[in-house]
Amino acid sequence: MTPISPVFANIASSMGNYNWKKSATDPVELRRAKEIDFMRDMPWMRDTSIQTALSEINDLVFSPEDMRYVKNMGIELPFHSGKECVDFIEKSNIRISFAKPYEKTIHAQYDFSKNAILINKKYKNTKDFPVILAIGEAILHEAGHAKDKDGKSSVQEELNFLGMNAIAHRAFIKKYGDLFSDSDAPIIKDGVSVYAKLFFEPDPEKKNLINRIRSKYGDLPSGDRLHPPGKIARTIVTNKQSLI
Repeated sequence: MTPISPVFANIASSMGNYNWKKSATDPVELRRAKEIDFMRDMPWMRDTSIQTALSEINDLVFSPEDMRYVKNMGIELPFHSGKECVDFIEKSNIRISFAKPYEKTIHAQYDFSKNAILINKKYKNTKDFPVILAIGEAILHEAGHAKDKDGKSSVQEELNFLGMNAIAHRAFIKKYGDLFSDSDAPIIKDGVSVYAKLFFEPDPEKKNLINRIRSKYGDLPSGDRLHPPGKIARTIVTNKQSLI
């Protein structure tokens, strides 16, 4: 058996039973999240699917075990609960709307110049609850970029926010059952579901996660002032450069 690299030994030592998956046949909580009072807190918000996404995020509790696990991977979360994120959005007066993305494959993006989170307009008016939950996860991610207030990114920054997405996705599955497994929506099948699997798969070297992040974000710097690069981020960039 190949020994685990010391670089990732802390990940292996912290591994518990992280591969649970609540099946679609398990009992699903019927209680949806309590809706935010948008007329009071966000009077500009009129889109019902975004309202539902924000209400679900506001009610979402992250697993302390999951947060410890990603921390051992060198992940620093921008928010430690969904409510913390929604409070930040309200306080920062961030607008959220559907719009045409700069690239059609983008699920969501933060427009620094407009202080706005833009969701791919293909999902506008959706009534598909799993897609609405995925929109909430996308809002979480982009709010992390908004929190930085610099309009830049790095491999470590993306790792931090995608790690938060993985935790949020697992929290939704724990709450509602795996509503996502049969979806063919790109925001799910090539987005939120992918990272929940990659961050928590049992391989302590996280090879599949590294390959995915390298393919998506390998041209970014490993880290920056706000997000000093951890071991995984440095591995991604170093190995990318060695292949050039």
